[in-house]
Amino acid sequence: MNRKLTFLAVAVAATFLFGSVAMAQLKIGVVDLQTAVASTKAGKKAKSKLEKAKNKAENEIEKRAEKIKKMEEEMQKQMPLMSEGGKKDMLDRYRKEMLELQEMVQQNQVKLAKKRNGLLEPILNKMGAIIQDLALSDGYTMIIDKSAGTVLYHEPTIDLTNEVIKRYNAQK
Repeated sequence: MNRKLTFLAVAVAATFLFGSVAMAQLKIGVVDLQTAVASTKAGKKAKSKLEKAKNKAENEIEKRAEKIKKMEEEMQKQMPLMSEGGKKDMLDRYRKEMLELQEMVQQNQVKLAKKRNGLLEPILNKMGAIIQDLALSDGYTMIIDKSAGTVLYHEPTIDLTNEVIKRYNAQK
């Protein structure tokens, strides 16, 4: 039993010894990718385009919702005076309008997501290449995206976000 404990102690000590040597060779950086994208000229332009598309979609939805609201008011006034068939027809039209509104909302969400992805993909691809070049040229072992929420703490000196933004904006 003593032999097993001795072997275990030696193995643990060797792990710490060699592990600390390996750690000394690591060079780690962090980048806040969301901030970097939002701070580039292309990111700001993409955000502006997305805001315009979002506002246009919201205006269309608001107009449709206002139409439905007026329809509800008409229903409240006219329903007591209508025949059963008339009531049924009015309720059917109302339900149809509500379904169309829901479909419109869903379609607009999909359109906006596609537009967002289409605008951000080239920016992210270019930024990825810049980060890789930075890592290779400056000898980084690893660069972590802190906007992904997995970095709980980092030394401020290893934050490369501003450097990535500067290099991105310097490129054509």
